[in-house]
Amino acid sequence: QGIVPFCGRLSHPCLLSFAAMALAAVVGSAAHAMAVTFAMIASGMLLRASGVVSPAGQREMSQVAVKLLLPAFNFSALIADVSWERLQACRGVALFAVLHTAIGLSLGMLLCRMGKSSPFLRQHRGQVLVLCAFCNGTAMPLTLFRALVSSTPELKEVEAAGALDITIYGTVWRLLLWTVGIALLEADGAPEAAGGDSPSKARRGPGPSPGALLRAALLNTNTAAALGGFLVALGPASLRSLFFGGPLAFLREAIANVSKASHPMLLLTLGAALWPAPSCSDWQAVAGICAVKLIGLPIVTFVLLQGGLAAALHLSATGALTVAIEACVPSALQISMMVQSTGRDSRTCTVVCFWQHIAALLTMTAALAVALAGMP
Repeated sequence: QGIVPFCGRLSHPCLLSFAAMALAAVVGSAAHAMAVTFAMIASGMLLRASGVVSPAGQREMSQVAVKLLLPAFNFSALIADVSWERLQACRGVALFAVLHTAIGLSLGMLLCRMGKSSPFLRQHRGQVLVLCAFCNGTAMPLTLFRALVSSTPELKEVEAAGALDITIYGTVWRLLLWTVGIALLEADGAPEAAGGDSPSKARRGPGPSPGALLRAALLNTNTAAALGGFLVALGPASLRSLFFGGPLAFLREAIANVSKASHPMLLLTLGAALWPAPSCSDWQAVAGICAVKLIGLPIVTFVLLQGGLAAALHLSATGALTVAIEACVPSALQISMMVQSTGRDSRTCTVVCFWQHIAALLTMTAALAVALAGMP
């Protein structure tokens, strides 16, 4: 089986035509998505440069996004999109979300061991691991998938199935980000708080206890929102009916309206954090994380898919394409905001995310070209 086995029913000339149109659509959609993203980030920078948003205001914006807007988004997405039937149908994609996290963490650890001359890789291991392990799980993959299938009318029928696969992948990814990811960031900051700015002192600072990391993973508003969303979505029908047509329908609609502000606030806050423009001298860290996330993870994923893991996990055609797309998108922009919410300096993390999105225009196109070339 190829990475995109549903294309096997097309003739060879049609495959070449499909590949060319699909890649052109990917480049156009990716460029459009990046342009919108950078325009909103630039708006945040303008607000900060003009004094409309102060440094204290920027931190408060970050707290509002992390503790209210993103939890509202998580809850709304889960109760609307998740069911036992959908989880069962997309279990292979859900397992790949866990596998991608494990691969990213492993590659991140390897990068930290190899990059001992980089201050960021040496002193901020938690941020490096989270940047390597957690991608933009829903918005960008959905845009790319729709661009791929809409470029060929014969494949429009798989768009709904792909959207479902991406939703389930994003559900598992989101839960891992706000448990494993936030615990890693808390662990990353503990030595810094204990030892100050000196690297030698930071290495001597005591690390957080397992209990503290568990509390950081579980006792945050995003995890609570995710657990609440799962409870409503997968719990008794009587509980779900309270939120859909019942007396709590107003609460569901209010949370959904609040959640719509999460993405704009995220980008505006990131823009504010980028002013004044941070000077990055640690290009080894930037290049290393970009290479791991945009080259290393896609290569490992393609090898696993072509090696038979897709068949072993009973991945559908759209599921295999979803996994390939999820492997090649850049790190989630909200990681920078998560770092800010823990009281750490997020400037280097923000710069890494920025350059990943620039490089992704090239690497995503190349990765998806490889994926399409793997067709039978």
